[in-house]
Amino acid sequence: MKIIDKIGSKLDLSVFERSGHKKITSVLNWNGVTLLDDNDNKIDLARCYMEELQKLSCGVCIPCRIGTSVASEMLENMCGGKADVPEIDRLIEQCEWILSASKCTVGSIGPKAVLELIENFRDEFVNAITAKEIIPRSKYIVKVTAPCINGCPSKLDIPNWIERVRDGRYEDALESARRNTPLAAILGRSCFHPCQDNCRRANIDEPIEICLIRRFAADNEFYSGIKPVFDIKDNGIKVAVIGSGPAGLSCAYYLRLMGYKPVIFEALPVLGGMMTVGIPRYRLTQEILDKEIGYILSTGVDYKLNKRLGADFSINDLFNDGFKAVYLAVGDHKGQNIGLPGENDNLKGFYEGVKFLRDVVLGNKIKTGKKVVIEGGGNVAMDCCRTAVRLGYKEVIVVYRRAREQMPAAPYEIDTAIREGVKFEFLTNPVSIIQKAGELKGLRCIKMKLGEPDSSGRRSPVEIQGSEFDMDCDSFIMAVGQVPELNFLKDVHEIKTEKGKTIAVDEYTNMTGMHGVFAGGDVMTGPMSIVDSNRDGKNAARRIDEYIRTGTFNITDEDIFEKLLMKIGVYDKKEIIDYADFPAGNSAAKQIEEPVEKRVNNFSEVERGFTSDDVLYEATRCMRCYMLMLVKFED
Repeated sequence: MKIIDKIGSKLDLSVFERSGHKKITSVLNWNGVTLLDDNDNKIDLARCYMEELQKLSCGVCIPCRIGTSVASEMLENMCGGKADVPEIDRLIEQCEWILSASKCTVGSIGPKAVLELIENFRDEFVNAITAKEIIPRSKYIVKVTAPCINGCPSKLDIPNWIERVRDGRYEDALESARRNTPLAAILGRSCFHPCQDNCRRANIDEPIEICLIRRFAADNEFYSGIKPVFDIKDNGIKVAVIGSGPAGLSCAYYLRLMGYKPVIFEALPVLGGMMTVGIPRYRLTQEILDKEIGYILSTGVDYKLNKRLGADFSINDLFNDGFKAVYLAVGDHKGQNIGLPGENDNLKGFYEGVKFLRDVVLGNKIKTGKKVVIEGGGNVAMDCCRTAVRLGYKEVIVVYRRAREQMPAAPYEIDTAIREGVKFEFLTNPVSIIQKAGELKGLRCIKMKLGEPDSSGRRSPVEIQGSEFDMDCDSFIMAVGQVPELNFLKDVHEIKTEKGKTIAVDEYTNMTGMHGVFAGGDVMTGPMSIVDSNRDGKNAARRIDEYIRTGTFNITDEDIFEKLLMKIGVYDKKEIIDYADFPAGNSAAKQIEEPVEKRVNNFSEVERGFTSDDVLYEATRCMRCYMLMLVKFED
């Protein structure tokens, strides 16, 4: 018995069986044959895999378009008893031609699994062909992914809409993106783009500017006056969505497309959650927020502002009013206390980071001084310091207890803050607030050094005894984290929390301990990105629909594949790519950006996106890295 097993030891494949499938016997993917039960028919495996590969061909290049078609026909003849033994070598030549001459990854990687089957089991190919054996077709499921898709929390089909942008089909590109997010323009400006961190183009020169391509397609619709048309069949069923941040908006949008009547309840006087009151306008303009949220509302989503769960209504009130399900997406709108002496003394000049940003956006008065210190190393701290510059502080300093390399903020945000005049004091930590007559006068700080790694993998900061010093300032912004306000749960005993910080939910369904009540976004995981929250909202809509229709849940193939692919990985940063059609040196296009001297005294948008020429150039850099996985089950 000859069994190839490259990654099988990493996988808990029994989860497929628990979802209703029979035992898995073979798995084929971009690495070749990754798991193989010797009883499976190798020619049929090759046939099934090549058929799926042929479906992925875009038809642009002859080797992939024609080659996969011819290879599929050869394998069909082998399985139908219509081939001779020399056909094996002709099939090898065909696969090698596809591999060497195709213009995208579908052809340049795809046929490897078929070649590996022939290499390891040639005798079985020969015996079956000689015997003119009729080989029945197997039962299998297929997953198509790409490194960028796998890296994207919302699983956007990135190569698909980049291809449409390349062809000038901007409306089609946006339609493709909106299958997985209604926040295309917002994400184009504010996503931390894990897709780009998983772009294979980086193995040649630079990753593709995926977010900016999506932004261009969305802006094209908004500024061209195009009005989307929706074909929605109302079912009259009401679902309550608590919170209008990215998770809540996404959930409401996809529920509405399925015919439900979602109603958003928002505690703030504006829609958008932290996107509106947590992201400064120089990063995300009010105009774009209004356009994107307006697009979602145009589907027929209803909303109520200044309605706080636990104060104005309860979860039981919603069920009594005829709502069939509730989605909790209340976000993390409260600054996290760290026990710093003086932080609870209601001092003039002291601000929590998230409240500081919210007050600026809502137009609440901020008393600015000459010098402000911001504590924190995340993106909220970066938003606070860049906002402080624009408010007119003469000196803006960020203190962080670790080194720059350990900062969780995006490196680009740190560099941009420095260009705008922000100073950084690394390995520095406030230990108390200096105050006089109810006003903040400064901070007592201590110098730090890096010790052993902690649970996050970062080296722990250790105080240097005797290194205390005072830092004068008239304002201090503490931006060290956010937590949700869960007071609305005090009388809801069915809904449990994780250490009092987040709401506990089922791993697959995201339903809480109270039937019909689901949760997602920050309140489920702690502070997370917009694209992560969008994923939660989209998935919640699917689960809420399933719950209302059937009263139960099923683990789907997509659920399993998502966890499986995260374990085995899709992107290899060490891969050496040598494509004649994608020569090195074609670096990414650069977007237009307002000069520093013109932007630091106002909140106008800093990053202006791509020109039409730039977006076309950038779209042509995509290598269309679709990758195929075929999973075969016991007959």
